[in-house]
Parts: sequence; C-alpha cells; structure tokens
Amino acid sequence: MEKELRSIKGLLWIFLGVLLTYLISVMANLLIPLALALFIAILLQPVLAWFERKNIGFGISLSVISISTLSGLALFGILVYQTGKSLMNEKDKLLSQINVKLSSILEKINTLPGVELESIDIVDKIGQLMSYDWIIKSSSTFAGMLGDFTGSFFMTAIYLVAFLGGILRYEQYIHYLQEDQVDSQKMLEGFEQVKTSIVTYMKVKFFMSLCTGVGYGLICWMFGIDFPLFWGYLAFVLNFIPTVGSIIATIPPLLLALIQLDTTMAIVGLVLVLLVIQITFGNVIEPKLMGNSLSLNTVVVILGLVFWGYLWGIPGMVLSVPLLVLTKVILAQFKEAQILVRLMGSSNIST
Repeated sequence: MEKELRSIKGLLWIFLGVLLTYLISVMANLLIPLALALFIAILLQPVLAWFERKNIGFGISLSVISISTLSGLALFGILVYQTGKSLMNEKDKLLSQINVKLSSILEKINTLPGVELESIDIVDKIGQLMSYDWIIKSSSTFAGMLGDFTGSFFMTAIYLVAFLGGILRYEQYIHYLQEDQVDSQKMLEGFEQVKTSIVTYMKVKFFMSLCTGVGYGLICWMFGIDFPLFWGYLAFVLNFIPTVGSIIATIPPLLLALIQLDTTMAIVGLVLVLLVIQITFGNVIEPKLMGNSLSLNTVVVILGLVFWGYLWGIPGMVLSVPLLVLTKVILAQFKEAQILVRLMGSSNIST
C-alpha cells in the first residue's frame, strides 16, 4: 500500500511538472516581464541600499538606474545602425575581396569532373542580397528577436518600480507573510541564498563579459578586421547567454576575417587567439570567481539553457541560470525533492 502511494505521489509530481511547464509557456508574455523585474530588483538591491545610506531619495536613484539602462540600449542600437551603414558604404570593397577569395577556391573545385562554377555569379548573388532592402528585412527580423526581450519593456518597468519600492524591506515582508518564526527564518534564508547567488553571478558575468568584449574588440582591431568596436560589444552582450553566447559571438568576425585576411596563417592565428580568450575567461577565470555560489553542474546549466530558451526564447536563455537558482532553492524546501536538488549540483542551502 505504501509503495502504491509513493507511485501515485510520483505520478502527481510528474503531472504537476508538466502542468507548470505548460502554464509557464502559455503565460510567457506575463511571466517574462515579472521575472526580469524580480531579478533586476534583486540585482539592484545593494545599489538601492547604498543610495539609501547616502540619504538619496528613491526617485533620484530610480532615475539614475533608468537612464543608465536606456543609455545601454541606445548605445547598442546606435552601434547596430552605424555598422549596417558602414557595411553598405564598403559593399563594393567587400564584394571585390569575396571575388578574390572565391576565385582561388573555385579553381580547385572546378578541377572536379562536371563542376563549373564562376565566382562572378556567386558574387552577383551576394551583391543582390547586400542591398538596403536586405538590411531593412534583416533589421526587421533582428527587431523581432529583440522584441521578445524588449517588447514588454513597459510592463517590466512597472513591475520593476513595484519591486524596487519593496526590495529594501524584504525582511519585514517575509516576517509579515510567515508569522511562524521557524518558517519565516527558513524563507528568509532561501531568499538570501537566491539574492547572493544572483548578485554574485551577475557581477562575475558582467566582469567576464566586459573582459571578453574588450578582448574581442582589440583582437579584431589588431588583425585589421572591420567594425572591431561592434564585434567587441556584440561579444559583451552575447556572453550573458551561458555556454553558447560567446561561441555565437565568434562566428561573424571569423566570417569577415575569411574575406579580409590574406593568409591562412592569419586566419588560423585569429581563431586561436579568440579561442584562448574564450577558454581563459569562460572556462578558467569565471568558474574560479563564481566559486560555490551557484552550485549548479554544467549539464544542468546546458539543459536549463535549452529548456528556458525553448519556452521563452532569448529572454529565457539570459534568465536561465537565475531561474535555475530560484528553482533549486524552492525544491530544497521539500524533502521529496532532495534527489533533484542533489542532481542539480552540490548544495549549501539549508532545508
């Protein structure tokens, strides 16, 4: 009988998990701004506390935070626009370089029986693609992708103001919600665990992303790759996506290097240097700086990236690690879920 009850309870847990996944997917438009606002508020709590210690009003601190955020978004937009504009201005030069590269490659390919390819035909096709219509369409697609992340900016701002207004008094709120002293202390410890992990993660991630972006920009500039500032900023932004972000950021400058660099040694050198930057910052320095603050193993991080990316797209990828930390803290409160907590990684969360 007890075994049957355990089986029924297990099935109910699975059903509950499937139901929650479905609801999270269906309510994405509501939950994404809420999750963004919550994690931004947690991240900014030390900043707000500093403003409060300096006797600076909440309105002023909120204005400084809002202006800084909007300035970062505006800078990214300006860089994208200027890069597209510069790309169109140098269209003829790039097409000429592509023609030279293709000619040498097609000479070897055309030695195969039945193969007759002309580089000029391929270059003409590329030239037709590199039109202002193509730039506009690409910008629209890119805007659609960013729309998943910023389309609900207004709702995020509303939630953020509400969270920021109460984040400095979270201890009083928790004690108010849980009158029992033991439960209140447990909830407070769980929140502290989430706050510490997210703040540490974002601090380290920001510093590592900045180092990666500066490194990419400098290397592209040293190798003579066009638009080094944009490639550096792109690497900085994409590095916030765990595991795959820095890899994606490497592809565009390498494609441009294949066109612009004259020798194979230079291309191989660029690849090796970028790989060294990736490995050094992403696989050596970052894990050491993170320490045990996250307590998430690599497999869980990758699975979380796929899961949240599938449900919420780009915002889900960016938020995947904080959401995994929050999930782990919640699961740690249930004895039945301890095996899942251990599978997610070593835990120092008190239960």
